[in-house]
Amino acid sequence: MARRYSYDLRMKIFKAVDDGLSIVKACKIFNISRNTIYRWKHLKCETGDIKAKPYGPAKGYNAKIDLKEFEELIINHHDKTAKELSIILGNRLQRTRINYYRKLLGYTYKKTHFHSKRDIVLRNEFIEKVKQLSKENLVFIDESGIEDNACREYGWSIKGTRCYGNKAYQHKSMGSMIAGLCNNQIIAPIIFEGNCNKAIFTTYVETILIKELRPGQIVIMDNINFHKNNTIKVLIESVGCSILFLPTYSPDLNPIEHYWFKIKNEIRKVTAQFKDISIAVEHVMKFI
Repeated sequence: MARRYSYDLRMKIFKAVDDGLSIVKACKIFNISRNTIYRWKHLKCETGDIKAKPYGPAKGYNAKIDLKEFEELIINHHDKTAKELSIILGNRLQRTRINYYRKLLGYTYKKTHFHSKRDIVLRNEFIEKVKQLSKENLVFIDESGIEDNACREYGWSIKGTRCYGNKAYQHKSMGSMIAGLCNNQIIAPIIFEGNCNKAIFTTYVETILIKELRPGQIVIMDNINFHKNNTIKVLIESVGCSILFLPTYSPDLNPIEHYWFKIKNEIRKVTAQFKDISIAVEHVMKFI
């Protein structure tokens, strides 16, 4: 990068020219080009001064931004693409710069969907109520299932090539699980084939769950119909426990959901080793 002339030298040369020294002579005396003096004259007309413009990006396109304001923009438009954000910003930032600033602020690409009908007030009341209870007394119950054609979704291949694997696109059976979560420990697990229903869940509570409950514990579960039948209420209360239902459309408030994700991910890794999905599920559950 060419060196800059000092402001004092600029003023000295410009004053000499203003006092009648020709530009040609000024160039010889001060060893500068005529174009430089002409640029200074143009700068004087444009800005009223001959002070050099600062280095760095010009204001406008790809200019530096206020990170707090940019973060507010991300929060308010969290599912917008970099291209869409660039349009919102009046094309002042390129997509690459938008992605750079998002990464700089610690944002990663993900999304969790909440049901639009969820009741925020009921959710907040539930959260506050659970906070006041001892973790040892909370037992979260939930069901989950995995199809027999589940397999690893990803594998390794040379860059620029696809990774192929075999998968049966029609499943024949479903491996299902019911379990409880108490103080970060899985309790009372059961594995069966097919979908869960009122009869299966009632049998589970009667023959497995209540045998592992302690008096004073609170069983927390979805408010689906077959959870709310009176037989289950009587069975749980018979061992000195009570029921607390999750707010409607709020499965995310049940922490066992995170365990199901991990468990099903482990099942996908071993399904190829077993002919029956239920055996694969049982194998994984032994190590949970």
